[in-house]
Amino acid sequence: MKKYIMFFVLFMFTNVAYADDCEWDDTIPCVKIYAKYSNNSNALGDKITPTRKITKLEIQKYNLIDLPKVLNYVQGVDVTQSGPTGQQSSVFMRGTNSNHTLVLLNGIPINDHSTPTGAQDVGQDFMSTVQQIDVYKGSAGAHWGADAVGGAINFRTTVDYDKKLSVSGNGNDKTINGNYYKNINGYDLSITAGEHQSKNVSALSGAEEKDGTDNKSIAVNVSKWYDLVHWRTTWFARNTFTDIDGHSLAIQNDKWSDSTFYALQTGLDYKNSSLTLHTHSYDRDYDDAHYDSLNYTLRATQQYEKFGFGFDYKHNESYSETQWSTANRDLYNLGYFFNLSHNIFSYHHRFDEEHETYKLGFFKELDQGLSISGSTSTSYKDSTTWTAIEYGDTHELTFAKNNFSATVFKNDIGALNTDGVELGYQKDNFRVFTSHLNSKTNDTVSLRRPNWALGFMHTKDLKNNFSITTNYKYKGKHLDVHNSNWSTISMPETHLIDLNLGYNYHGIQLGVSMLNLLDENYESPHGFSQEGRKFTLGLNKSF
Repeated sequence: MKKYIMFFVLFMFTNVAYADDCEWDDTIPCVKIYAKYSNNSNALGDKITPTRKITKLEIQKYNLIDLPKVLNYVQGVDVTQSGPTGQQSSVFMRGTNSNHTLVLLNGIPINDHSTPTGAQDVGQDFMSTVQQIDVYKGSAGAHWGADAVGGAINFRTTVDYDKKLSVSGNGNDKTINGNYYKNINGYDLSITAGEHQSKNVSALSGAEEKDGTDNKSIAVNVSKWYDLVHWRTTWFARNTFTDIDGHSLAIQNDKWSDSTFYALQTGLDYKNSSLTLHTHSYDRDYDDAHYDSLNYTLRATQQYEKFGFGFDYKHNESYSETQWSTANRDLYNLGYFFNLSHNIFSYHHRFDEEHETYKLGFFKELDQGLSISGSTSTSYKDSTTWTAIEYGDTHELTFAKNNFSATVFKNDIGALNTDGVELGYQKDNFRVFTSHLNSKTNDTVSLRRPNWALGFMHTKDLKNNFSITTNYKYKGKHLDVHNSNWSTISMPETHLIDLNLGYNYHGIQLGVSMLNLLDENYESPHGFSQEGRKFTLGLNKSF
């Protein structure tokens, strides 16, 4: 097997330079530009996969300090957080379960394999070191492998060329982020770091003490070009310490979580070839439990406009220790994948150790600004300490006309069946969306997944260097489990409005944020407090 991998790597990085296609005279050099495609898809495939990109500018503009706040304004995604900022959070993408979403760092899976159900706690992830978030909705097994049954979330970290400092907060919240950039002998180096501290309310509704969180994050990115070869390295680390509560007032004191994550990536890009070495680890301590995991990944891809192929090898080790049991688990997987497109069709296929997944899609432009696309795909959720393997089938169809889009989808994942409709409109600095979802498990309505959702985001530039941004999110009625007696109950709808007023003073961005403007009093999930109205002052300065 090793000789095949070595042959593949040598093939990719010994592509001919096609010098005969490019000529120059004695005074004007010839520079050939190569199109760069996604390392998982061809150009047509990128149009078929529904993706929402949240840029660093949006993260700053809308004061999205952590991943739950980012995902709250992504259509088709529901987030529940067991208390205020920093508490445990679950993602339900298009009605699928909380362990059906794969999390990636620059295209490499980073899910924590020590978690009993495989669900990723996105409440630990803060945005201070992230340049962009990509949300891939729908089955992505043929693109990324195991666990992307409902979709995937990709963190992008890269060299940030802007020297800057950002501070914000109020009496109980403090956030500081900064970036330093320097070019050293052709090496681009950026160091990005941030810290968030908050202590506003108790995680458990009805409790008197306040639960706080302290997150520290840092990313070091290095980039260097050697003619057509690009070398890149990212080192990323974060630690989040959070006061947590149990499910009753009797077990709220002296409970805490301390979660640390490290990742190191290094790789080479040559034209449309990519080779990446990656490792990451989790070390999670609680007052009554311990979990840790370690991963090593090697990934190589070769991508052209109409076809591509690659492989990845993953080695995962995990350990958990609770008051009831201990568990060790090692996982290995060698996966091969390829994609191709012809005319209006795109096809992706992936071979893992014991599973195969595919995605067949099409994209057709019917008229000026009018298009139709769709896909059918398969996926699988790997087994964990508590859960068995699950297999999924997904079908979706999208119509788009200029700035409007409409998508219908259907997921069948074992006993879970979901279907829904998503409508959206986006133009300039205005974006609005609504969705309707049906999600049932064994013909019983799934918990924490509302039938209706609505949201909009809008930025308006005012006179005299002022601007105002508005976020609105409506979450409809839904079922939940009672925090103490475990019965099924109905939860009310919620209306969340955030306002951000900005002012540019000689290059210094000043801002006032009014979060939860309506002072909505709500629990999500049941029994756990959410923050009320909050005012925050902020300052951003680039140097």
